[in-house]
Amino acid sequence: MLEHSRQAFLDHFKPMPRILHWFLRFSILNPICIRLIGAASRRNRDLLIRSFYLGVLAAVLFFGLMAITATGRLSLRELAAGSANVFIILAILQFILICVLTPLFMASAISKEAEPQTWDVLLTTPMSPTQIVLGNLFGRLFFIIALSVAALPLMVVTQFFGGVPLETILLTQVVAICLAILIAALAIAISVTRTAGRKAAVGFFVITIVVLATTFGVDNFIREQVRGGQLNYYTTVLTPFNPFLVLETILAPSNYVIPESSSSPQPLAWMVTHPVQGWCWFTLLTSTILVVWSSLKVRTLGVKHAGQSKFAQLMAPTASQHKAVSGNPIAWRERVTRHRNLGSLLVRWGFLAVSLLTCIIMTTLFLTIMIQPSTYRDSMTIIVITEMLIVLFAAITLSASAIAKEREDGTLDLLLTTAMTPKMYLYGKVKGLVLHLLPMVLAPCLTMMTIGVVVLATPNIAIVPDTLPNDYETVVPLAVYGGAFTMPFLFIPFVAFCIAIGLMWSLRSKGSISAIVITLTLITIITFGLGLCVMPLSSTLYASAFFNALSPISQLFSTMHGATTIPKIIAQGDKSANAGLAVCSLVGGLLWSTICWGLLKSMTASFVMTVRRLAGQR
Repeated sequence: MLEHSRQAFLDHFKPMPRILHWFLRFSILNPICIRLIGAASRRNRDLLIRSFYLGVLAAVLFFGLMAITATGRLSLRELAAGSANVFIILAILQFILICVLTPLFMASAISKEAEPQTWDVLLTTPMSPTQIVLGNLFGRLFFIIALSVAALPLMVVTQFFGGVPLETILLTQVVAICLAILIAALAIAISVTRTAGRKAAVGFFVITIVVLATTFGVDNFIREQVRGGQLNYYTTVLTPFNPFLVLETILAPSNYVIPESSSSPQPLAWMVTHPVQGWCWFTLLTSTILVVWSSLKVRTLGVKHAGQSKFAQLMAPTASQHKAVSGNPIAWRERVTRHRNLGSLLVRWGFLAVSLLTCIIMTTLFLTIMIQPSTYRDSMTIIVITEMLIVLFAAITLSASAIAKEREDGTLDLLLTTAMTPKMYLYGKVKGLVLHLLPMVLAPCLTMMTIGVVVLATPNIAIVPDTLPNDYETVVPLAVYGGAFTMPFLFIPFVAFCIAIGLMWSLRSKGSISAIVITLTLITIITFGLGLCVMPLSSTLYASAFFNALSPISQLFSTMHGATTIPKIIAQGDKSANAGLAVCSLVGGLLWSTICWGLLKSMTASFVMTVRRLAGQR
């Protein structure tokens, strides 16, 4: 009777169609996707990242709306304009956070499976290579898309004051989701060619910054001005390939005008006249191609290569040679014996050579009057920002994995059996990493000093028209040479501070990836927090210069775009501006050096207890 009732109950349900079951196995029913979502939902690190993302957007929205109403009674038009400005800041910040967080979520997408030796087991399952790739892609992309959807109510709040159409908000979210999909697919494609999630994260983040900055800079250089417009420009062939340029067409359609027709060949002409649709199709097609390629390459990770090619042997670490140890042995080890392969050498010194060559070419074009001073200033600003971001990310990555990686491979246990003290170990790490990164650190510093020399040597042509307080137009120097010459005294201590933060979380974290995520999150909060502090102080005299000097990027804008960031100081004259920025840079560098010293003292005191607490954990 019971069996008959059970059979009658089952007869009411038809089995799932085979084609539907096959499709779901590639998406929401994919075992890897389910495992990743279930595991990450219970992980404190991912909870903190999601909380940080929404917390930053909510804080910017709150303080932005407070700033609108803090000035007193405003008209409806002023409230709408202020709300639109707040939405622009939120949209740009959301795109930046997606570019930062997506690689971190995706860095260990496939390569992490190889670390605990589960890759061989995974390849023996009935899952196809496409299921493996899509499972990792959807499982980790789920959190990025969830963050974008969760930010939508915050964006809608700006409609309360008017000035932000709902269509603009929805288009912004669509562009952001397409950006996340493209970054995720690129990260998967890079990860299937490597066996270490840290290397994939570093390489992918650097490539992302370089591509975005290069396309943005070239677009600003080749823009054509709209006839009859003062600051209106047409979109270019690069617009549909850069999400920030696409965002500019949505947020500032009157300044970045979409032409009715284009002389470019099809389908490029259609993408120029429809940048949002072009960006969406470009990302979806590119992501599909990358997923297919990754599916074809994914099983090569399980192959054990018996030998190496000549190129791989050339890029491998050199044979151990006898070298005299001088000074701190840990600093010597980080500077001389670590990363001693040809690839590391080419990356560090090649980065410096390319940066200096770019600076020389741009400066030569400016001195020969082939480009305008304003174009030179904007181009050099983008170049220096790109160099700074690459250097800071390299510092964060190396420092955040310096101790955690040694704990993972057992090297830390051997070092602790020697006569090495915690102070010698930590101070040696900072010194060695700073010296190791010194060629890359010199790139933005030498570029800024070159700009300072140009301003001093050619005061007659190194000038740009700008608008100062009281809305009067005047001519100001291309850059404040006092801030340009003192940039190394601020940037190098800030890099040391980032290394100290990375070492602190590398000491406290079980793995390298989690330490990198936390360190990058903290540095981002500090940088954007200082930027938010500067916004209300732009109308003050020297307080704005001091807070700008606490961040190298903010100091860069004070040096190159002083009429916008520190208008009161620029209005006082060249001597006051140069002296003020120089003093603030030196004070900022001293402050970061002091904080770095305090962090090292704190880590030294708690080193033994922290190491014992994490002893034996992998």
